[in-house]
Amino acid sequence: MRKSFKLFVILLVLAQLTSCALLQGRFSEYTPDVTLKDVRLRSFDFEGADMEYTYTIKNKVGFGITFSKVKFQIAVDGKRMVDAQNDKNIAIPANGSTDFSIVQRVRYVETAEAIFDFVKRDSVELALNGAVGVYINELVGSLEVPITASKVVPVPKLPSIVFGSLDFGRMNLSNPLNPQAQFTLRFNVKNSNPFPINIPKIEYGFTAAGTNVVNGTKQNQVLAKESNSALAIPVNLSGGSIIDLVPKLRDLNSTDYRFTSAVEFAIMGKNVNLPFVYPK
Repeated sequence: MRKSFKLFVILLVLAQLTSCALLQGRFSEYTPDVTLKDVRLRSFDFEGADMEYTYTIKNKVGFGITFSKVKFQIAVDGKRMVDAQNDKNIAIPANGSTDFSIVQRVRYVETAEAIFDFVKRDSVELALNGAVGVYINELVGSLEVPITASKVVPVPKLPSIVFGSLDFGRMNLSNPLNPQAQFTLRFNVKNSNPFPINIPKIEYGFTAAGTNVVNGTKQNQVLAKESNSALAIPVNLSGGSIIDLVPKLRDLNSTDYRFTSAVEFAIMGKNVNLPFVYPK
């Protein structure tokens, strides 16, 4: 008796599942069309990109339906970085259509340290995969329509420093006990990105012929977008030792010298230093 009852229950469940599958298949013609209209990179910086995915949802039936939810994942070069679900309550009239957008901030990597490997690339693919939930009616219930999209976007570039020159200004020998000389240290700080960069600190130093010629710090610099900022640092030398040093500084081609610098900027709530050395 128990075996017969269990068999009856199993057959009943199978019948219900089959019935649901048939209903879903029968009403699949009522599934709306969801097409990708546009993918736009709204902005980006060192931490991530602001993306806008725009779709059109078209109701193919002669009665209204309801766009009830959208769930999706976004991957950065295949690595899953975003999982989200948003409830909706958008009525789509009979045989009508409407556009909807998914606006999402996508972080490239999970740690500040990983940025330094990431920015070695020229571009990255941001791919979206998900589903739109649509309520048809009481008989059919809700259906899910898959959605996909991808866009290759540029990778931000770290700021860079290029050594320029050490230019001789003048020399004053009027006081033989304390001769003086003036130079100008020149170097460029480049920002190749379409967004400005805040630089809390730029450190610099210059040594030549075994002598520490100058070192210092520039505070609170702002690098404009797509800019190449030239910095000119005055160098004032004095003392008897400069009598031999100045000719060497005026001819760096025959003098051992070293320019060092470090740029500090913020990534993911951390200040990181990016060092530069010339010659390497």
